[in-house]
Amino acid sequence: MIQVERLAELRHGQEADFFAQLFQKDLRLTRQGRPFFLLEFRDRTRNIAATIWEGSSHETACRDEWTVGHFYKIRGTFQETIHGGKIEIKRLRPVEDSDHESGFDPSDCQPSSEADTRELFDSVLDLVDQEIDTPELHSLVTTILETNRERIETLPGALHHHHAYAGGFLEHIYSVTQNVLYLLNTYRGQHPSLREPITRQLTIAGALLHDIGKLRELDGEVANTAYTAPGELIGHIILGRDLVRDTARELGLDLDAQWLLRLEHLVLSHQGTTANGSPKSPMTWEANLIYWADELDGNIFRLAKAYEQQDDGAPFVPKSNPFGRRVYRGDLPSQSENPS
Repeated sequence: MIQVERLAELRHGQEADFFAQLFQKDLRLTRQGRPFFLLEFRDRTRNIAATIWEGSSHETACRDEWTVGHFYKIRGTFQETIHGGKIEIKRLRPVEDSDHESGFDPSDCQPSSEADTRELFDSVLDLVDQEIDTPELHSLVTTILETNRERIETLPGALHHHHAYAGGFLEHIYSVTQNVLYLLNTYRGQHPSLREPITRQLTIAGALLHDIGKLRELDGEVANTAYTAPGELIGHIILGRDLVRDTARELGLDLDAQWLLRLEHLVLSHQGTTANGSPKSPMTWEANLIYWADELDGNIFRLAKAYEQQDDGAPFVPKSNPFGRRVYRGDLPSQSENPS
């Protein structure tokens, strides 16, 4: 019997059994028109590709039974290529209850936040209590958050970009909220138009709700590894505005309230421009602050990943990173060499 290994620890040329989540399955064609399935499997820290060709013994099962978001026990040979890891699949089956005895844990088969998401969610609710005094706005924000708590604690920030792991959504909205609080506290003394209490409260509410449409954009039935039909056809920005509006209506809040109009606007404008997907550009203090804070958090995350993408000790990171330019990280000592 082949020992069960961790996907992240497989070595070039090694044949092994391991557990993984099917993250993507795409039907493609070669230039000659030959169909094949391109698969992507993952665990907490590594993603690998696999190809199932027309006529393969796995073709029918891959097409009809292998489901994105599900977990599998796989036997195959691992190869390192210039494009990343690849597995030649020999056997594959869905995980079974007995696999827990062999070390299967679903949390090991998908990337996730290092934070305690329950504590982080509680911190978000504390911010709402501390910062939002308008009763109707407080009720709207807490209702949306608490109604969706279980989902929010495991939701990724995105499928492929920043914070693309379980709990990443919560990390992102908390960081954006901290960013806007810093901006508000720094500049309110210089600019009287930033001192309106409703501006501060709307900015906090918008920071927490700007991406809330991802609850409807990402498909929870397949562990948030794909988009729903509304997510594909409409997208999280409009879906988020609809969720805010629907909840306000269910709570009996005045849909003509000035603050509600401004809240809808900042959800619709938080990506800044139509080129970035926003139907409207930011036109209020709170909308602009959220746009800037959102961009900052996403870019800090991308830069951190650029620094980490090659652990070869080289002072420069190649320009094959989200910024499209080389990144200098310097000849820094290793962590073990740092003074205590």
